[in-house]
Amino acid sequence: MVRKYSKEELKNKLHRALYTVVMNEGIEGVTVRKISKTSDLSDPYIYQCYKNLGDLMADAFLEIDREVAQLVEELLGDGEFRKKMESNPEECCWIMWNAYWKFLMKDPEKTVFYWRYYQSARYTKEFLEIRRGVLSQFVTYMEKMGQDYGIKELTDPEVLVSNIIDSTVSVAVKMHLGYMKQTDLKAHTVYQSVFALLFHMLQVDVWDESYICTA
Repeated sequence: MVRKYSKEELKNKLHRALYTVVMNEGIEGVTVRKISKTSDLSDPYIYQCYKNLGDLMADAFLEIDREVAQLVEELLGDGEFRKKMESNPEECCWIMWNAYWKFLMKDPEKTVFYWRYYQSARYTKEFLEIRRGVLSQFVTYMEKMGQDYGIKELTDPEVLVSNIIDSTVSVAVKMHLGYMKQTDLKAHTVYQSVFALLFHMLQVDVWDESYICTA
């Protein structure tokens, strides 16, 4: 008896198959047949959920963005975290970054797909606009930090956020692909590097040995 899947279950299976194919063969290697074979579903199942492969890949990419946005939203909605925002911004930066880092390291195939799609010709200005909306809370947080510390005119928070997110995921992908070893020291160095400009403006010396962030 053939099992009937809900639309949500089908999407999850198709997304997982897509991640696997892209991890092994890149964005250019994605075909309907490979997705079907990897997901153990026949070709027509794809078209029950999506118009075409492009639609499937776009939905999978934006779903990951939504998960990241939810991560940020939950942190910013936490009362204790909001108290720390006033007194210890660098600790808040670590908490937010570490949550993002753990998200990226948890699922190698998903993270590699996310980065490869973002680097592909399929990522258009339309996605950029959607991404701006999704990550607006993080940008707002940076703007508030700039206002609190009197540095709002010195830099653009959107650029800071873009650099932090892109640089972090880039290193995570290199680790997943075996170009770098996964170590706590490397993770901490990524954190120090991507926040270097912001911490310089806040006059926080995260390169000092006394400043050690723990997971």
